[in-house]
Amino acid sequence: MKKRYSYTTTRTTKTPRIGDIWLVHFPYITPGNMEKVRPAIIRAFDGDDKTVVQKLTTRKKKGNKEFRHPKLNKKTYLSRDIVSVYDYNLIRRIGRIEESGE
Repeated sequence: MKKRYSYTTTRTTKTPRIGDIWLVHFPYITPGNMEKVRPAIIRAFDGDDKTVVQKLTTRKKKGNKEFRHPKLNKKTYLSRDIVSVYDYNLIRRIGRIEESGE
C-alpha cells in the first residue's frame, strides 16, 4: 500500500544550510503535472528569498549518480536538474549530506 502524505508550503522554523536535504514543493506549469513534492539538496542561496537546490529522483537516467541516505527509503539518484525555488517552497528538513555516507 502506497503511503499518502499531506504537505503544506508552510516551512518549519529551521533555517536551510548548504548540504541540507529538504523536502521541496516543485510547482510545474505543464498541465496534468501541477506540482510535485520531492527531496532536494540545498546547493546555494539566490538573493533574499530564493534557494538553489539539486533534485533527488528515483528514476535512473544517463549521467545520474546514485545517492544514499538512511532517511530515504527508495533507491535515489542525484538529478542533473539544479533549479532556484522560492524559500516558501521548502517544506521540512530531512537530513544532511554528511549523514549519507557519500
